[in-house]
Amino acid sequence: MSGNIDSIGIRLKDARERTGFTQDQVARLIGVKRWEMTCYEAGDREISLGKLERLATLYGYSVDYFLKTDGVDSGEIAISLANDLSDEELEIVVWARGLVSDMAALDDVLKERGN
Repeated sequence: MSGNIDSIGIRLKDARERTGFTQDQVARLIGVKRWEMTCYEAGDREISLGKLERLATLYGYSVDYFLKTDGVDSGEIAISLANDLSDEELEIVVWARGLVSDMAALDDVLKERGN
């Protein structure tokens, strides 16, 4: 995913800060070292699509939001949930956001088939 890693990094950092997560929390939740998160956010290292998808789910954004090249905000809202939650509770948040995202995608597919 060579795209524009600088703009991806800026959006990753912004999304993390909007949701109130620390780099340490995010690193633990996606299974990387903190220094890797620093590199991703600084645009010094490419991030795999799998990790980007996990971060998008955690932050409440679509993967497309991080990959887009224009400056237009996607209109998605990040909600700060990181304060006062344990790692286990944060894992549940990630799972629930993924479930909601999957349900929305399934709903879109079913709507397309109905037309």
